[in-house]
Amino acid sequence: MTCIMCKGRGHLETKLTTFLADLGSCVLIVKNVPTSVCTQCGEKAYNNEVAKILEQIANSFKDVMIEVAIVNYQDRAA
Repeated sequence: MTCIMCKGRGHLETKLTTFLADLGSCVLIVKNVPTSVCTQCGEKAYNNEVAKILEQIANSFKDVMIEVAIVNYQDRAA
C-alpha cells in the first residue's frame, strides 16, 4: 500500500507507535498501537478497527478527573 500524503513515493509499513490525544481535561497517551507508517514522510494511518478502539479508549477517559492517562493499546483491545 502506498502513502496518500506522498502520492505514492513512500509505502506503508506496520509498526507499533504511540497515539497522543488532548481531550481537553485530560491528555491521553496510548502505547503500542498498530499503525501504518509511511517510509518516506512518516505519516501515520490507522485501519478502521484500530481507529474504533482508539475512539472507545478516548471516550472512556473524556470525563475522568485526571490530567494524564497512559494506556497500553494491547491491554484495551483484548
